[in-house]
Amino acid sequence: MTKLATKAPQFIITPQNALVDEPLQIRLSGCNPKQTVKIQARIMDGNRIPFESYAFFKTDEQGIVDLSKQKPISGTYETIDSMGLFWSMKSDDPKKHTLFTKTKPTPITVTITAELNENIIASMDVIRSFTAPHVSKTQVDEQGMIGSLYQPTGPDSLPGVLILGGSDGGMRESAAALLASHGYAAFSLAYFGIEDIPGDLVNIPLEYFETAIHWLQQQPQVQANQIAVIGFSRGGELALQLGTMFPEIKAVIAGSPSCVRYAGLRNFMGVPDPAWTYENKPLDYLQPKNSVSSFFSYFSKLFTRKPISNLSVFHKSLKNKEQLDAAQIPVERIQAPIMLISGGDDQLWPSSLFSNMIMERLQEKNHPYPNVHLHYKDAGHFLCFPFTFPSMPPEVLLSNGPFTLTFGGSAAANAQAAVDSWPKILAFLKNSLS
Repeated sequence: MTKLATKAPQFIITPQNALVDEPLQIRLSGCNPKQTVKIQARIMDGNRIPFESYAFFKTDEQGIVDLSKQKPISGTYETIDSMGLFWSMKSDDPKKHTLFTKTKPTPITVTITAELNENIIASMDVIRSFTAPHVSKTQVDEQGMIGSLYQPTGPDSLPGVLILGGSDGGMRESAAALLASHGYAAFSLAYFGIEDIPGDLVNIPLEYFETAIHWLQQQPQVQANQIAVIGFSRGGELALQLGTMFPEIKAVIAGSPSCVRYAGLRNFMGVPDPAWTYENKPLDYLQPKNSVSSFFSYFSKLFTRKPISNLSVFHKSLKNKEQLDAAQIPVERIQAPIMLISGGDDQLWPSSLFSNMIMERLQEKNHPYPNVHLHYKDAGHFLCFPFTFPSMPPEVLLSNGPFTLTFGGSAAANAQAAVDSWPKILAFLKNSLS
C-alpha cells in the first residue's frame, strides 16, 4: 500500500545563503510517492528582466525529489545536476533579452518553487552573494585610475590580483569581490568605456596599468612581491602583454585570450588604430579584414537571421606571417607561471588556437615556469566564471542592430567549464603567489 504524505511539502536547500561559487543541494520532501512535480527557479537581473528555468521530476517512494540524485523528466536541463536550474535559466522573452545584465556585485535572490497540477506547493528564496561579510570595498579614483579594490579585512599580507575586463569595457567587480572572499586583494581596473577614461579600446597607454600595479603593491595589506593579473578576452591579450613588460607580475591568467595584439575597437567594431601604446608609441597589431566571401556570408546571415561567427576573419588575419611576427605577444618574456583557459567552440575568436600557439611558443622558447592550458572542447567564449549568472555567458547574444552574434558553446558546456576551471584558478593563484 502506498504511504501518503502527512506533512506539507517543503524545500530543504543548503546552503540557503552563500557565495555564488558554492554548490547547492536542493531537496523537496513531503509529497506523495510517484507524483510529477515541477520545480522552477526565478530571478531578476539588474534591469529587472525576469529569467527562469524549470524541471519536472517524479517523486520517489518517500515522496522526495533530490536534484543532486535525480535526472529531470524534462525541463531546461537534462542531466543530474544540483545546479542545473541555475545555469539553464533564460529570459521570459529570449527574442529580446538573452544577456543577464548585472554590473554590481550585490546579492542575487533566487526564488525556488514547486508546483503540482499548476499549484504552488512549496517555495523558498536562496541568496547568492559575490562578497563575503568580511570583505571591504574601496572605490579608486586617483592617479588617473578608475577601479574598485576588494579585500578581506584583517590580514596584512594579502596577495594582490589585478583584474581586467574585455571588449565591453568597464570593470569586473563581481570577479574582484569573489576573489577577495577567497583571501586576495583584488583590484578591478577599468581602462576604457566609462567616464573620465578613454571611451573606446584605442591608444590605451600601458603606463596606466604600470601605475595600477605599483599602486596595488603600495597598499598596506598587500604583499608587494605577490601580484597576479587576470584578464578575459581582450583583457586576456592585455594580461599577457603586461606580463612580458612588468616583472612585478608573478602570475598571469588569461581567459579566452589572443596570442597577438589586435587592432583597436570603437563601438565594438575594429578600426585601423592600435589598441595599445607604450612611451607614446603604438604597439604593432593585426587588423582583421573581411573578405568578399565573408561579406556575402554576413549578408546571408543577416537576411536569414542566423548567428554570425567571427572565426574566419581572425583565421585570415594569421596568414600574413610578417604582420603576425610583429604583432605576436612575446610570452616567453613573462617571468611567471601562465594559465590559459579556452573553449573549443569559441565563435568570437579562435581562443583555443591562440592558446595552443602560446603554449607552443613557450615550449619552443624554453619558458622556465609552470604553464597550463585548460581546454574545454564544447565550451564557447565566456567560460571563466563559476556559478554566476543564469545563461551567462549565453551561447548567442542578440545585438541591438540587425546582426546576431554567437559566442559559441552551450549553456551546459559553458557552465561545466566554469565549474571545473574555478577551483583550478584558485589553486593556480595559491601555488604561484605562495
